[in-house]
Amino acid sequence: MQAPTAASDFFDLLEKSGLVTEERAQRIQEKLQISSDASAEAAARTLVRERVLTPFQAERLLEGRYRGLVIDGYRIREVLGFGGMGCVFIAEDPNVERKVALKVMSAEHALDAGMLARMKLEAAAGMKLDHPNIIKTYRLDSTGAVHYLVMELVRGISLHELVALNGPLKPSMACDVGMQIAEALDVAHRNGIIHRDIKPANFLIEPNGVARILDFGLAMISDVSDDEFSLSMVFGHDCLGTPDYISPEQSLDSRNIDARADIYSLGATLFVALTAHVPFPEKSNKAKLEAQRSKKPRNVCELRPEIPPEIGAIILKMMEKDPARRYQTAAEVVEAFRPFAKRKNVQFDFRELITLRAKQAKAKAEATGRKAAAPKSSITSASGWIATDGHDLGVTDSFAQADTPAIRSNSPEPSKSDRGSSTAPLRRVVHKGPAPAGWRIEVLGKKKHRQPLVKTKNAVGTGASDIRIQEEKADSVQCWIEYDGQNWQFRQESRKFPTYVNGQPEGYCILQHGSVLTFGGKTGIRIVNVAEEQRRKKLMSRLLIAIITLAVLAGAGWWAAKTFL
Repeated sequence: MQAPTAASDFFDLLEKSGLVTEERAQRIQEKLQISSDASAEAAARTLVRERVLTPFQAERLLEGRYRGLVIDGYRIREVLGFGGMGCVFIAEDPNVERKVALKVMSAEHALDAGMLARMKLEAAAGMKLDHPNIIKTYRLDSTGAVHYLVMELVRGISLHELVALNGPLKPSMACDVGMQIAEALDVAHRNGIIHRDIKPANFLIEPNGVARILDFGLAMISDVSDDEFSLSMVFGHDCLGTPDYISPEQSLDSRNIDARADIYSLGATLFVALTAHVPFPEKSNKAKLEAQRSKKPRNVCELRPEIPPEIGAIILKMMEKDPARRYQTAAEVVEAFRPFAKRKNVQFDFRELITLRAKQAKAKAEATGRKAAAPKSSITSASGWIATDGHDLGVTDSFAQADTPAIRSNSPEPSKSDRGSSTAPLRRVVHKGPAPAGWRIEVLGKKKHRQPLVKTKNAVGTGASDIRIQEEKADSVQCWIEYDGQNWQFRQESRKFPTYVNGQPEGYCILQHGSVLTFGGKTGIRIVNVAEEQRRKKLMSRLLIAIITLAVLAGAGWWAAKTFL
């Protein structure tokens, strides 16, 4: 339908959407004193400000799109994410006063037997399992034209997103996540359910550090054979799963496996959590599958020496090629991780995550019909999907003001101890002005030199970068240094070479005066705040003068005492 221009047209669409009745729409218009001659955009802004509509609902109506805002009585509020089947929305349950996650199958898959089988398997597993580390499924239903799944709403960040944005997890946190997921898998396995698609994207982590499994769409369920048969006929039973995380035996025959296949995949997932790289970064899916069957993964301690060797040994045992050499049950994995696990709060902006997911959803929609590129072998680079302002996304951010019912931040401000760590919160404040004056980059090496930081975003690398380094162990774009309006931020780009901030490998952190970035070779760069440098020089000069003065006075006193005696 054509986009509305006047407020009267906007209210007509609002009524057609089913979000409000005709009578309530009139009451709202009268109460808020919105003239029918006002612009549609002005009316939308008023309704968002007064919390009648969410930013997402207002944007859809302004585009003339009123269908799909109410599905079988569920009022759609926001886009929560997307997957292979379709979109997931935050919705209001018409039967119970609560918000839920509504997974809606896309129109292109509505007649796809394989996708319908996946949704049924996901529903069957989710409704059968009741565990605090598994997202609950309430019901599976259909309007005839639309198939949907109603699930527990969890405002969390996926492990994939957490690693992509913040870099590798600290060992104690990775062990805690692994322990929680293993506890959930133990319950699933004892109920005759094997997940078969354990990977970072299928874990959600809440602000309090609780990890949850989702997406049982490829699950093998002992007492559900019809849907498993449909899945096998459509997708092929020989290889269901994700190449970067699939166990060797599952890559050969996905029906002839047991619980130990999930243990292998969990080991590969935690390899990523600890290193920000997949175990086998081959270029093609075929090569990845072959590597899963024949190559031994590196010890995570080789990539991050600060990881305790006991943890490296646990991951290697989980990823043994022969299932008989792995941990035999998820319960054994729980006990292996327990001594090293420590629960940590996770800081992130949930609204920002929704915006980032919307951008990915839009890119995916635009790629429909075109040949899809092969999945990248290493974890998604942060710079690939956080370097964009929210205003060109599929869900425009223009109404997302602080006082709207849009999803808000789920975490407090970072403590001082969090600043500079790889688990520090992502700050995505788009800074429109120039970089602050007085900041310099000091390039270390044989020919030490300084250059001013005049741009808010600077690429560091060996190629045609803003900050060029002469280094063999670095990529053409190795990392980014970006100003967010308050701090300089570091974000890793290279998937091949690590960057060390003050001697520690990092994926994301806040930089301060004196922070040094090195790349494993002989060169590096140092962040310099000229004002702070001068302040410290003055302080040192005063301290030196004070020391000399005290020494002179002490010497004079000693000489006077000697003369007197």
